[in-house]
Amino acid sequence: MEKRLGDYKKALYMIDMNNGFVNFGAMANPEYNKLVPEQRKIVDKFRREDELVNFVLEGHDPNATEFNLYPPHCIKGTPEAELIPEFIAEQDKPNTKTYFKNCTNGMMNEKIQIDIRKENGVIMIVVIGVCLDICVLNFLITLCGYLHQLNRETKVFLVKKACDTFDAPNHNRDEWTNIAYRVLEQAGVIIVEDVKELEEQERRLVLK
Repeated sequence: MEKRLGDYKKALYMIDMNNGFVNFGAMANPEYNKLVPEQRKIVDKFRREDELVNFVLEGHDPNATEFNLYPPHCIKGTPEAELIPEFIAEQDKPNTKTYFKNCTNGMMNEKIQIDIRKENGVIMIVVIGVCLDICVLNFLITLCGYLHQLNRETKVFLVKKACDTFDAPNHNRDEWTNIAYRVLEQAGVIIVEDVKELEEQERRLVLK
């Protein structure tokens, strides 16, 4: 049975595990498939606890201005814009929401902002997905600022083994991963290695 938004204590946001970032297309990085086992553990944890699971996906307009910076990708209504097969069945389950974005920052989706305002019982948010130093970073920085604007004491977590970025010319994966971690820690994000450490932090902070 679907819960009311105000009844949740925890919320998970999976960012950009689109086919177009993982499996095929101009922006795809098949290395991201290695994240799926840890992501599955986290989704299953939220299912067991009857908490909120959110999928934030790219679903670009065909003439998206973002394509001035990146090759066309994840156009709304195409297979690239769909969630990867490992999680697509999750979208039809209770306590689940899917949001689409037309830019690198999912927090620009006004429906997400509206729903976060309604989720006034949430004390813990977990963010996973790709890519760490662009879409995940942008989402988290804006999320933390928005929670401050609402005077929420919500603890925000990032799980390392469930996030990644890419190697490319002028984009060293390790360098940008470390930059992202430093920026996120300064914003107040609690960075944990895996679901085991996440649960240890929950117990320590009395979020269970």
